[in-house]
Amino acid sequence: MDDRDLIEELASNVYKLGGAYEYYDRNVLAFREKIKLFRTTGYENNQQVYFLGIWIREKLGELSQKHGSYDLRIHTIDFPDNLDSVINQIKLNVEMDITAKIDGNHYDLLFPDSVLRNFARERTQVLHNGDLIAYICSLVSKERLSLETNSASIMDLIHICEFKISSLGLEVKKKYAVGETDLWVPSIRLGVEIRNTWEKNDEISLLRVLSDTNFRLQAKHLVVVAPDSMNDQAFENLRSIEKRNVFKNLSILRVGVFGNYIAKIIEIEGSD
Repeated sequence: MDDRDLIEELASNVYKLGGAYEYYDRNVLAFREKIKLFRTTGYENNQQVYFLGIWIREKLGELSQKHGSYDLRIHTIDFPDNLDSVINQIKLNVEMDITAKIDGNHYDLLFPDSVLRNFARERTQVLHNGDLIAYICSLVSKERLSLETNSASIMDLIHICEFKISSLGLEVKKKYAVGETDLWVPSIRLGVEIRNTWEKNDEISLLRVLSDTNFRLQAKHLVVVAPDSMNDQAFENLRSIEKRNVFKNLSILRVGVFGNYIAKIIEIEGSD
């Protein structure tokens, strides 16, 4: 069970009126406020989710030791007076543990290639005063940021679209199945097909994918996403499929406006 599911399972019992928890207890209220924050900002966008998950698992372990087994509808977790303080302490402990494990000798494990290893040592020293953890975190941060930019790489485009869909709180599934779009969003019945280049002879294969997705998955919306870097002539040739009204539920757009497109679909679905 991932952190979000774990937290929401506990929350379903904490929110229950007449349940095992004192609904208006100050510490219970603080926990509900934390859940409200996660739901508003998105679980995937809040670092505290991971550390709260660690704390909850510890508490469930204590319940299991005490009762042999537990039922969250009956057995309660005692929430601390300052939940943020507990979360921050767990974060500190995790970071200290990682730092203790990754010392200079671990460069060999992380960077088997000697050229990369020497480069990593130099960059870590210059940019982060020798703090390898900070250097690795900066690399991950840059990788995540790259998912928000408009790249022409087919895999980058898939990751960008997946990231933008997930950031709006929607589940997205990679299909990679013959005859189906690259991504599928079940809650709004949306198929997302990625094309980073376009030639006239690509049209038959694209039409087949869109048609099969409509038939197999009963798609309500279809979208073909192209990179912002695609030249205007190629993009207009691609868009001619939409303009010919081959599929009434089809949109063809550049990745830069994909997030707005998804937001609009959510708005339309919500008003139905």
